[in-house]
Amino acid sequence: MSLIEWDSSFSVGSERMDADHKKLLSLLNRLYDAWHGGEDIDELGWLFDELVAYADTHFAAEEMALKSRNYPRLEKQQADHIRLKASVLDFRNRYLSGDQPAHLTEEMTGFLKSWLLEHILGEDMLYKDCLKGE
Repeated sequence: MSLIEWDSSFSVGSERMDADHKKLLSLLNRLYDAWHGGEDIDELGWLFDELVAYADTHFAAEEMALKSRNYPRLEKQQADHIRLKASVLDFRNRYLSGDQPAHLTEEMTGFLKSWLLEHILGEDMLYKDCLKGE
């Protein structure tokens, strides 16, 4: 059962960014499925780490592409990325410390679903013309 299914309305017009967004959604879905499947804390911790690592890679690539095109909202993108990473790391650390794992995973997947959808469909869509065809 997927939390979020990719569809064409998520496309920002850049093959690289779309592929990254698909991967982020896939990782979020894997984390959600592992949680619902009763995976142990080590597996969920590994998935958290993979999500954070891939988000870092994506954010760096996205910011570099936007910077090379003098995108005027780059600072907003960077601030959003910093906030998301801090939130995910907080969820991860609280989860791995045993702070109500089931509640935290539900809270985190809900937060990430909302954030990713709002960020991709909102802020990222604003750079669609800037990176189109990349």
